[in-house]
Amino acid sequence: MVTLTLWLPEELNPYGEGEGAELLANRLADFGAAHPDLQVQAIVKKSHGRGGLLHFLQTASVAAPSVLPDLVVLDEADLGVAARAGLLQPLDGLIPTNLETDLFPFAVGLGRVDEATFGLPLAAELQHLAYSPASLSAPPVSWNDVLSAGLPLFFPAAGQNGIADEFTFIQYLGAGGRLTDEGGNPILEEEPLTAVLDFYARATASEVISPLVVLSLGSVEECWARFQEEGGLAIVDSHWFWTEGERRAEPGPIPTRDGRPVALAEGWALALVTADPEQQQRAMALAAWLLEPGWYGAWTQSIGYLPVTRSGLAGWTVSVERREVLGAILAGARGPLPPPLRERLGPLLQTALEAVLRGHQSPAEAAARAVQSLR
Repeated sequence: MVTLTLWLPEELNPYGEGEGAELLANRLADFGAAHPDLQVQAIVKKSHGRGGLLHFLQTASVAAPSVLPDLVVLDEADLGVAARAGLLQPLDGLIPTNLETDLFPFAVGLGRVDEATFGLPLAAELQHLAYSPASLSAPPVSWNDVLSAGLPLFFPAAGQNGIADEFTFIQYLGAGGRLTDEGGNPILEEEPLTAVLDFYARATASEVISPLVVLSLGSVEECWARFQEEGGLAIVDSHWFWTEGERRAEPGPIPTRDGRPVALAEGWALALVTADPEQQQRAMALAAWLLEPGWYGAWTQSIGYLPVTRSGLAGWTVSVERREVLGAILAGARGPLPPPLRERLGPLLQTALEAVLRGHQSPAEAAARAVQSLR
């Protein structure tokens, strides 16, 4: 009997309560039944920090290599750290072609570190819109739609620690702005940033945005609470929405300049630790087993994470309209912002946003100052 060891974060605990845990526990058991010579050992650890998955990989690789897993589930940030430290094996050439082509484009990027693939994406989360179907028959997809609807828009304009929330980054990207130049250096472009700030100014003038309200909102959870009180439009976290809020609102893409969906997705990925060729084949068979469409869609829906494959989304038991909305959001999603970019550009975007919302500067003046400050 060969043991195949899988380390999992607490969020994906197969020994916990709820439908998702039961589905995963049964799936792992079924894999063992289908491979009588294999025994799957699933071990749950903290997601991050001391005693977490990455920490144990780092310490065990030096002190006790024999306890290392064959497969581990990491988020995209820890995946990069582990891969660059030589703790993971590249997956190039090991992922079945049909599975690779089934992935949404953003998911392919989630598994890449520098120029190699080190992770097979498993589940994702991102920000999207929530709206009341009593107020709108379909989600607004463009700035003009938002202004025409005339409903209050709640987004975390307060940011976090002086850094703009994802929402403003998404607006800038959706307006055609670049975050890096050809050499990979941080960049802000004046025209798209001016357009974003002008949208904020027009929305303020039409009372779609209340500066006093949105500048008091520092998280998507606070946006949802305000939405519960007043209705309108709110930016929400997908994982929270699909576990707690989807019965009270409808999902939509974040409205952008031209209506093309943009989102910044993060998530969990399966990574290969074992260097043994035979164990690698067994581990990749388990990975493919966990992404099998007939099971995978039901599992991701049960735990509130978004699927990373098109066939997985097809397995969600939602209305045709909701599936189309989710499909558009996932098709337009990109990977998460690299922390250095967020930390370099976020304060400049936050300063410009506040200057416009408080009426201290025009959109053009605030954008020009942000661009000049970066230079």
